[in-house]
Amino acid sequence: METRAVNPGPAGTTEAYWVQNAHRIGQSCGTGLLSQTSGYGKTTLVLTVEKSVAATVTKEIGVDYKAISAGMGWSVTNSYTVKNETRYEVPAGKWGSVQAFPLYDVYLGDVYRMFGSDTGKDVYAYKPVGVCFNSWNQ
Repeated sequence: METRAVNPGPAGTTEAYWVQNAHRIGQSCGTGLLSQTSGYGKTTLVLTVEKSVAATVTKEIGVDYKAISAGMGWSVTNSYTVKNETRYEVPAGKWGSVQAFPLYDVYLGDVYRMFGSDTGKDVYAYKPVGVCFNSWNQ
């Protein structure tokens, strides 16, 4: 049996929406810097990250977050703890840096009218699941 989460439309309307066909479409590194370290080589940079990161949503139509969460199968309003560690060898005479960013599982869902058809609009939900590292030297 399929569960449909409802969202009342804006005041004065009778439109309600639900999310269907939600599925994971891949992963993406976020742009919000979680942590960083740098140093002059020869050295080993170690970066350990354990942070709480909020899930995020991009929507093309006014769907309620409860309806999105129900359609996705996980809470899009929660924060999730991500944790990882990396080591980076900086060569002698070079300046090295390591940065950490959140890694998200990306989900896509179709928005339907409660008593109608597909709106043709999509909802993207980003669930924090890990850490992306970016390292370099110069």
